[in-house]
Amino acid sequence: MLQRLHTLKPPASALLAGASLISLVALTWSTHAWVQQRQLDELHRTLDTRAELYAASIGGALNKYEFLPLAVAQSEAVAQLIEQPTPAKVSELNAYLVDINRRAGAFAVYVLDENGTTLASSNWQDASSYVGVNYGFRPYFKNAIAGGIGRFYGIGASTFEAGYFISQPVLRHGRIIGIVAAKVNLDWIEQSWRSPGAGEQIWVKDANGVIILASTPSFKFNTLAALSAVAKQDISVQRQFLQENLPILPHRVRRQFADGASVMTLERAPTDQLPALPGKADYLAVNRPLGPLQWQITVLAELDQVDEAARNAAIGAALGWALLMLALMYARQRRRRIADKLKAQQTLALAYEQLEIKVAQRTADLVHANGRLQAEVAERERAEQTLRYAQAELVQSGKLAAIGQMAAGVTHELNQPLAALQTFSDNAKVLLARGRIDDALDNLSTISDLVKRLGYVTSQLKGFARRSDDARKPVSVRQAFAQTMLQVRTRKNSQRLSLHESWPGEDIVVLCNAIGLEQVFSNLITNAMDAVPETEAVQIWLQVRSEGALAVLHVTDNGPGIALASLDRIFDPFYTTKEHGLGLGLSISAGIVRAAGGALAVRNRSRAEGGGAQFTITLTRDDDHKENK
Repeated sequence: MLQRLHTLKPPASALLAGASLISLVALTWSTHAWVQQRQLDELHRTLDTRAELYAASIGGALNKYEFLPLAVAQSEAVAQLIEQPTPAKVSELNAYLVDINRRAGAFAVYVLDENGTTLASSNWQDASSYVGVNYGFRPYFKNAIAGGIGRFYGIGASTFEAGYFISQPVLRHGRIIGIVAAKVNLDWIEQSWRSPGAGEQIWVKDANGVIILASTPSFKFNTLAALSAVAKQDISVQRQFLQENLPILPHRVRRQFADGASVMTLERAPTDQLPALPGKADYLAVNRPLGPLQWQITVLAELDQVDEAARNAAIGAALGWALLMLALMYARQRRRRIADKLKAQQTLALAYEQLEIKVAQRTADLVHANGRLQAEVAERERAEQTLRYAQAELVQSGKLAAIGQMAAGVTHELNQPLAALQTFSDNAKVLLARGRIDDALDNLSTISDLVKRLGYVTSQLKGFARRSDDARKPVSVRQAFAQTMLQVRTRKNSQRLSLHESWPGEDIVVLCNAIGLEQVFSNLITNAMDAVPETEAVQIWLQVRSEGALAVLHVTDNGPGIALASLDRIFDPFYTTKEHGLGLGLSISAGIVRAAGGALAVRNRSRAEGGGAQFTITLTRDDDHKENK
């Protein structure tokens, strides 16, 4: 019987293997869970900070427009128009609202009477003008006419564009006679969230839970839960979202935290880098309250990195466990190796003797090789002397070629200022002869500026020996462009040039050489005029905008564009497609922008965009200069 029981007892090796497997599973699982929770906590803290930053940024952007309707409501002309509207007063107030809105940078500013009908608006000339439209059903009108401050987000009933509305009552002898409202477009906030390299998903929900701003366009005007009957009624009466269906965004909350954060599963949103990435992903979502309208901003980050870190840690723990097992196995085998040590020592002594013989042979070979190397070193020294002489000759030739290139460039760049000098000096003589002293002084001031530009062009010769000290000085883009156009208008056939300018509300100051920036503008505009046939009108679009710490300037023409074979060489010195051109204008322009730490690029617009060539200048903004100013 005892022998039979002994045969049924499992072997020790099987028990050891089972215990090892159980310990491996327990260690791997616990490591994965611990690292995953730690990474999740770290990501939670990071998203808390990001959410606070986004909330502060949006709140600051909205608060800066709070003054606008209040300032307009203080105007005496607004009160007079509401009390006694006449066509003359309406026209005058429309012009006033256009001017103040252009400086404030809002979407629209408009005045409503006590019944909610718009009397005057900054967009009175647009097809979707607010003038004559009644907005008495909007909450921002009801709140302001009751004496409060109206705040509301919704889709415009006239423009069908979403925006943030702010309103203030207009008081006359202590009585509310109407309101002033301003609409602010918040699309720029969403665009900033969609910048390349953005790692989070962001959305903003209103008090009813409707997503009104989102980094992913398909998430906008969705909800995370079914709306209550009261919320649906309010949205319908206020016509807040017009015909939007407000569907529920497909998602699943997997985990909820005490502070309101959660882990949820969403469809992956397409990006510029991965436009069609299918499937779902897990996100950590952190919420923060925003603004007086009880909005809530949510910042979401994918948990791929958290899962990857936990998975790597689990793999590392498993590998560590495997190394430990190997160490134990090694310890068991060590005793056997000790028994073989004496035999190995004898074998090693024999190998050592053989090695000494080989070392002696190798030493003899090395002595012989050393002699050959010394001969080769002497030969290389003679070749190096010859190479240094040839290199000195090449440097001298390069300097002569560079001087020739710079001389040709100066000749090319002096032509336009000299022609302008001729025109303005002739005009000055005529003006002096007619006794128009002030106009003549203006011409002489312009001539002085042109002489400075000539001095800048000739000073570029110094760049052959050293870098210019004024390549990164604060300069106003608007002022530089205006000075350039003053010179361009002196060219022959300049009357066929039509400009379309788009400027931001604030003056853009960049780091560049002032005269150099004028030279870049002049080269781009005159090249465009030369590219368009003389029988056609020249159309040039200038668009200036800020992108963070950079200023981006687009110069677009209606010419035939640039041949594909020339796009890669258009900025090379002496490369030209003109019959009598030197091929230096764009090369010098690119050098000026590079010296300022920026970039000059070119592309051909598609037929859908209108065709033509588009040059893009990217320069660093001078924010310190703006603050000091």
